[in-house]
Amino acid sequence: MFSNYFFLKRLAASLKKELAGFTLIECFSQNKDELVIGFASETEEFWIKANLDPNISIISFPDTVARARRNSIDLFTSLKSKIVVDCKVFQFDRSFEIELEGASSLIFKMHGRRANILLADEKITEIFRNSLSADLDLKPETLNKNIEVSESVFEVNDFNPSDMIPALGKEVQSYWDSQFSNLENSQKWIALQKLLSELETNSIWLDEANANLSLLPIEGATETTDPIEASNWLYAKKTRAFYFDREKNQVKSKLNQSIRQSENYIFKTSEKLRLVQAQRNPEEIANIIMANLSLIDKGLSKVVLNDIYSADFIEIKLNPKLSPQKNAENFYRKSKNRHQEIDSLEKNIKEKQKKIDELKEKINSLESIQNSKELKQFLKSNKLEKPSGKQEKAKPYHEFEKDSWNILVGKNAKSNDELTLKVATKNDLWLHAKDVSGSHVVVKEKPGQNFPLHIVEYAAALAAFNSKRKTDSVCPVVYTKKKFVRKPKGSMPGEVIVEKEEVILIEPNENPD
Repeated sequence: MFSNYFFLKRLAASLKKELAGFTLIECFSQNKDELVIGFASETEEFWIKANLDPNISIISFPDTVARARRNSIDLFTSLKSKIVVDCKVFQFDRSFEIELEGASSLIFKMHGRRANILLADEKITEIFRNSLSADLDLKPETLNKNIEVSESVFEVNDFNPSDMIPALGKEVQSYWDSQFSNLENSQKWIALQKLLSELETNSIWLDEANANLSLLPIEGATETTDPIEASNWLYAKKTRAFYFDREKNQVKSKLNQSIRQSENYIFKTSEKLRLVQAQRNPEEIANIIMANLSLIDKGLSKVVLNDIYSADFIEIKLNPKLSPQKNAENFYRKSKNRHQEIDSLEKNIKEKQKKIDELKEKINSLESIQNSKELKQFLKSNKLEKPSGKQEKAKPYHEFEKDSWNILVGKNAKSNDELTLKVATKNDLWLHAKDVSGSHVVVKEKPGQNFPLHIVEYAAALAAFNSKRKTDSVCPVVYTKKKFVRKPKGSMPGEVIVEKEEVILIEPNENPD
């Protein structure tokens, strides 16, 4: 109802009483949707705060306004020090203007989502919401709607009030439909005249249940005759509800995004699990080799053997540099890795499903929250608060994830020190290419779990690739617990001493499987 013509007519009349003879002292904005206008007399100040967010479009009249020292900009500067001479509504339009000396005026065009504030000097010269550039071509006189309100015109418009006077708004039309639409046509004109008179003289009802104003009676609502008081009440209600709902919806969107990400992870991981399980177990290949050792000569790159699990023959690729027994050991190791990978994939799928269930519970809890205090407590207890405005410091490492294990790779020598000495904890796994410069690599521990061999190999391949041995076919990589890594005083950036290390030979790879 705020942008209803009849309410704005009352508001303009009240503003005229308050502002006549006042001087415009400043006009500024401290966010893209809000305009603040200050007026003063010798003894008083009067403030207008317009929030023209398309979802609100409402005006309040606070007692005081504190202007921010930063992120504040002066607007409509040509009006400064001008005196208010009049304030009036545009006939049958949802707009009003504050006229100032020198034929200047501020037009408040309260057209819902297209609300704007315009500076007019015979024509529109500046606008507040620049996205509504068409307002620059608006002719102020066209805002006055020369509507003839008569029985004959009413009849031409099929006795529909909103067709004759569009600025009545949806609420009045709805009220008309429920109360008078079934009247005989001869009675409708009398009913409309009575209704228009009531819209001019009724109290203003503050509708708590719907957080809105009404010029039509509402049972149980608070009444006032002051449109400025009503505007301030509505502003507080609307803005509080809007920003609460917006924050609540942002949190819900974030939780739903996490659910989608987890569902996508489950889909991809389930597909990977299916492919791993569909592949032949390397243990069977190892058993076939061991059953046919006498038939395999050293130095072969492949061999065709009888498959002891079927009546067929099978071709097996071998490492020609290794003995048949060592080749079998490699397949046994791969089988162990395969079991670990399957266990890890199944565990990760269960963990992600558990996370989805928890996120859905959080959304259900969020839906029941009714006020900002409850929402704040919800965000705090679920660690969903917005980060502080300070810019986050760049991390000294690149992050990788393999089967839910977090792997960190230092960016340079200085970052290596920060990663190893400040980020890594004592039981994290630490890796580095042996005897050459390169990135420190850290695998974050999971309490109570050993580091799977395939995770060690994955991290080692990254360490090898991020070193001066990245072009070698095989690179030795040392690994140990971070607690066995120390930095001597006065040593160069990235230089450390490693104790109790083990060595793994691995092929350097930027994207290990």
